[in-house]
Amino acid sequence: MGIGFLSLKDGCLRRNAMRLLALLMMIVFVLIDVAEPHAQQDTSSSIGALAEASTDNQMPVEPIRTESPRQTFSTFLTIRDEFEEALSAYSREKSWQRAAQINVLTDQLAALIDLSSVPRASRREVGLETTALLLDILGRVDLPSTNEIPGLDSFEDDKTTGIWRIPETPIRILKIEEGDREGEFLFGSRTIISAPRFYEGIQELPLRSTLNIESWSNTLPQFTGPMIPAALSRNIPDPLHSIWFDTPIWKILLTLLLFVLAFMIISWLYRITHGNEAVSRLTSTRFALLPPIVTIALAFILGPVISNQIFISGRFSTFTDIVLITAFFLSFAWVIWAAILTLFEWIISSPNIPETSLDANLLRLCARITGIVAVVLVLSFGAQELGLPVFSLLAGLGIGGLAIALAIRPTLENLIGGFIIYIDKPVRVGDFCNFGNLTGTVEKIGIRSTEIRALDRTIISIPNAKFADMEIINWAECDQMLIEAVIGLRYETTPDQLRYVLAKMREMFHAHPRINNDTVRVRFSGYGDSSLDIAIRVYAETREWNDFFAIKEDVLMRVNDIVNESGSGFAFPSQTLYMGEDAGLDKARSETADKTVKSWRRRGKLPFPRYSAEQREAFEGTLDYPPKGSIELGVEATSDNEPEGLSSEPLSDEPLSLETDAEEPEANDRDEKPAR
Repeated sequence: MGIGFLSLKDGCLRRNAMRLLALLMMIVFVLIDVAEPHAQQDTSSSIGALAEASTDNQMPVEPIRTESPRQTFSTFLTIRDEFEEALSAYSREKSWQRAAQINVLTDQLAALIDLSSVPRASRREVGLETTALLLDILGRVDLPSTNEIPGLDSFEDDKTTGIWRIPETPIRILKIEEGDREGEFLFGSRTIISAPRFYEGIQELPLRSTLNIESWSNTLPQFTGPMIPAALSRNIPDPLHSIWFDTPIWKILLTLLLFVLAFMIISWLYRITHGNEAVSRLTSTRFALLPPIVTIALAFILGPVISNQIFISGRFSTFTDIVLITAFFLSFAWVIWAAILTLFEWIISSPNIPETSLDANLLRLCARITGIVAVVLVLSFGAQELGLPVFSLLAGLGIGGLAIALAIRPTLENLIGGFIIYIDKPVRVGDFCNFGNLTGTVEKIGIRSTEIRALDRTIISIPNAKFADMEIINWAECDQMLIEAVIGLRYETTPDQLRYVLAKMREMFHAHPRINNDTVRVRFSGYGDSSLDIAIRVYAETREWNDFFAIKEDVLMRVNDIVNESGSGFAFPSQTLYMGEDAGLDKARSETADKTVKSWRRRGKLPFPRYSAEQREAFEGTLDYPPKGSIELGVEATSDNEPEGLSSEPLSDEPLSLETDAEEPEANDRDEKPAR
């Protein structure tokens, strides 16, 4: 069934998982409805159950009185007598009402003991165990008369110590000085330690009881709830009735069997809700909620069943309580973690947030941080419930906390670095950038580090703290791409030839449909060691690498044609020894270039220092690009003048909206306009 379930598609998997969850929750609620009314775990709930049952059976519940040692001691003996009567009736015929009455009486007896020093998770078991020992001790020693026990009047003097010891025993009843039960007289907290030791010395004495028992400590562990048939208990072999860890062996085996069944159910749920790579992130996080929810439900079911039906006791009961409470808080922390991830994945699933964008990664980062904080709080409460002083330790860390903070400083720095990257947004996932002496595309921004795909296709992982401090060049933010070069002409080039080259280069750049006219700058920049240097700086209107290099290749080849047309040539940094006649420059072409420049000068059309606005407007877009004969000639163009069908190597996965200037610059200033 599990294999078939996993083979379904995402939609079917979701529907089947929801149906399975609904079915399991119905079973859980039915079992809780059956077990909970008859298996109460604390005094108040037991009293409520007994009050409901006593309507028909006329069994009133009287509150315990602890205002003096006399009242506390008398209350204990009175409840003991009622407890014996209830057990006698229960042994003759099991019923839910009598079981509820027994639960109330045992909780009342345990309420007469100071259990404030016992972890909350173990208080009921320790209270029941200590109650059985007190019943054994007080049923074997000679008890004082009521008049010999101090009353409330005996403690009116402030100098009187609020302590009374039962004669011939180490058992003391003392006044509680702080806490929720301040001012009450209870059996002291040291009774938990002194009672077992004292009982070992008097256990050979006969027990005074209306029941036919030899020891309360051996009889109470054999008690079972109304869901366990009496015939089952009687037919169990005698060796399995032996006490091990303060609990009969058969009860231990039955409890372990229930734990194994619960573990198998949870494991099966985990297998069918995990490991399916076909489902989305959101669906996966939803499925992750199912196993911990069922674990919590099973813990709520097994707790009352084990405690009030199987009725385990002593050290084994303490062990099972620790297991159940641990499972509950771990599962609750799991639910909190999965619920937070599900909430954030639901937000990310919005069409406005791309799956691999920086916003999505930062939302997941926030989800993990929130989940970690919530899980730590839940586990801290769980540890406190088990008796570990977590909150006291956290409050008293002091210098130790400072040392821990220093130890995790790199982790905190990287965490803060991730938030800085999110707030400043120097890069996004998918952006191509330079950082340090490396270049690559951002693939992931995590909690600790940022992953970048280098040009050699390797992954570079950089701690967020270091990456946030780097000088980052984000190519994805550029709206145009710079073409910059220095052209060196031979020193034999005449001034008019040089002017011809400059003019034709400017004309070519202004005429090129993929060059920004406002950024054209072609200038004679200086005299080099072996060349007349012309500096070229123009911007190509593209944001895609392959298209940029195609444009650059085209304009450089046109520059080569212009230099050849002028009759000049490219200089090269070398020394040449000529052993023959030098043909020199092309005389015909030189004369043509000279005549052209003289004609411009004579007609007042010399394009220096720049072309006029009318000339540039006439030049714009007149060159053929792609050049004549290109296989891309005639291909339909897309937006931004980029030919459709080019191999794509964008600077970013996200399109950049280009802002246009509100007003055009003055005509005379266009050549010198700074690059955008």
